[in-house]
Amino acid sequence: MSKTILLAGATGLVGSACLPLLLADERVGKVIALVRRPLTITHPKLEQWVGDDLQEELKPAKVDAVICCLGTTIKNAGSQAAFLAVDKALPLGIARWAKAQGVPTYVIISAVGADPGSRVFYSRVKGEVEQELEAMQFSNLSIFQPSVLSGPRQEKRFGEGVGIVVMHLLGPLLLGSLARLRVMPHMVLARALVEASIDPQGGMHRYTYRDIRRMTER
Repeated sequence: MSKTILLAGATGLVGSACLPLLLADERVGKVIALVRRPLTITHPKLEQWVGDDLQEELKPAKVDAVICCLGTTIKNAGSQAAFLAVDKALPLGIARWAKAQGVPTYVIISAVGADPGSRVFYSRVKGEVEQELEAMQFSNLSIFQPSVLSGPRQEKRFGEGVGIVVMHLLGPLLLGSLARLRVMPHMVLARALVEASIDPQGGMHRYTYRDIRRMTER
């Protein structure tokens, strides 16, 4: 049976890579893009839920899986409160909607080092989101923890660009548990997210660099 996937964050770096993969996949019958502004593409499989307040756009629907690619930086958000609205309140609000609709599968991009007990604000928030998602007890919960993402971002992040170059150079030296810090190509992550949404493994799983690479090599 073909599946219906709700994609939140379809205009971001990874979400915009997930969308064409989902539309092209024969296992997917419908893609619901939850977006603030209408997408410029049209497709027989694509349905758009558009509005400034994404949670208000959620409505009763039969959905098989949610892929949450929402995320920002404190710099882009402008404050910790604005960051929390995007990186915590929205993913959890969508997850609560998904539970209420009986959606069995929730797939989300978190971050390497996510820890609810961390002293680092970013890592603590990501860890708190993971913790709350676990408590919701989805039949299938896939948490992806990439390090720095590489890819064609719309906005330029100088510091991140320098970091990507440095991490690429260090990549061969990052062995064992340090491999999780290697730069993650956005298309590799997108393919893994799509696969986890369409063919979930059951239960709760966290995926770091090597796990994500293996998923896309299967």
